[in-house]
Amino acid sequence: MKVLKFGGTSMGSAESMNFINEIIQSNLDNGEEILLTCSALGGVTNTLIEFGGLAYSAKIEESILLFNQIKKIHFDIAAELKIRLEVEIETEELFSALYDMMQGIILIKEFSNRSRAYLLSFGERLSTRLLTIFLKTKKIDVQQFDSDFIRTKGLDYLKDEVDWDITNSQIKETILPFTSRNIIPIITGFWGVDSEGATRLLGRGGSDYSAAILAVGLNISKVEIWTDVNGFLSADPRIVKDANIINEIGFQEASELCFFGAKVLHPKTIRPVIENKGEVWIKNTFSPNNIGTKITKFAKESHKPVISISSKEVEMITLDLFATSKVKSVVLDEVFQLSYQKEIHIDMLALSEAQVSFCIEYNQSKFQDFLDKLYKICPFYHKTNRSIICIVSPKEVKGQIGVAGKIFASISESNVSVDMYSQNASEIAQLVVVKTIDTKKVIQNIHENLVVGIQAI
Repeated sequence: MKVLKFGGTSMGSAESMNFINEIIQSNLDNGEEILLTCSALGGVTNTLIEFGGLAYSAKIEESILLFNQIKKIHFDIAAELKIRLEVEIETEELFSALYDMMQGIILIKEFSNRSRAYLLSFGERLSTRLLTIFLKTKKIDVQQFDSDFIRTKGLDYLKDEVDWDITNSQIKETILPFTSRNIIPIITGFWGVDSEGATRLLGRGGSDYSAAILAVGLNISKVEIWTDVNGFLSADPRIVKDANIINEIGFQEASELCFFGAKVLHPKTIRPVIENKGEVWIKNTFSPNNIGTKITKFAKESHKPVISISSKEVEMITLDLFATSKVKSVVLDEVFQLSYQKEIHIDMLALSEAQVSFCIEYNQSKFQDFLDKLYKICPFYHKTNRSIICIVSPKEVKGQIGVAGKIFASISESNVSVDMYSQNASEIAQLVVVKTIDTKKVIQNIHENLVVGIQAI
């Protein structure tokens, strides 16, 4: 048995729904036992966020227009698939509840995280019902489930933690009676419930996490994440035209790439599968014959100096320790406490006795407040328009001499100055900060010299 998870882009049109049908039919023809989980239709989660904000601002006409737009997105796809009437009937109660929620938010002027979590769960509630009805017209025996059996700890409405013991027991109790009769479950991704039955989201990459939870709960060793890319690539194809697909990659290498710009998945969400000695595949819904990328705990041995390069735009901040009377340990403690309180993620850190430098992603709603409070901790200056370039090597490079030298030689060829550098102890990831305007040529040079130009070290 394996878990298939379909992302928002895979659920965004009638055409993509037909691709999903073909993928499922192919699995059944091959004698595979499967269960499914999926995201909201492409763009719907962001629309729901906007919808809640409009209701909270008491913008009634705009809220109603957006509510009707959400209905239209689903009903238009249903109409193309010739199942509009069935979808209207099946989703009537959901849309009624969504409309009532809008009125409640407007009336009491309350939009708490609890309300937000419940509101955002509607995307997956609607998408799974649409997919279920469609697949039934293709004579596939499926059953839709809301993910009430995924129990969370009740710590955070928007990114809660899973209570694994209860969840694993409830998954078996709920799902196995159907799979034992060859009925394919279609389960809402992204959310679960706490002990009181309140909806709790699973955080960023929540639908990928749902797939991992289901796999662990049923001791399934294979998860397929179906999206709109062929897998992990050796570089962003918008920057490097001849970037190649990585057929197999270790979890640690994949994690570094994802945290620093590769938007394939969120590694936290698939960690349970890897720790359960399973494997995760990244596959392209629109090109299902491509082999994709297999993620395992440890990939096959490789001696190429670099396997992939990713990047992300950041702000670089440097604290002037000589300008404060505080000792370095106190400054670091206060900075990390502030970043936690303001939900500002520190991506990279370098320090000396004189300075502490770190990078963060720009967040318009939180950034200025963070800077104002940071200045009370320690005077600083910061550089804008910077990017972290993450150069990932296979685990076999540890202890090898000359890899960093080759990377910096490629950067030197680009005639680019490095603002900041870091390497982790495993030597899998080397990070450099450069001006964003220089990112493209640096990546192209490293890729040409160390991914394409050198086969092994």
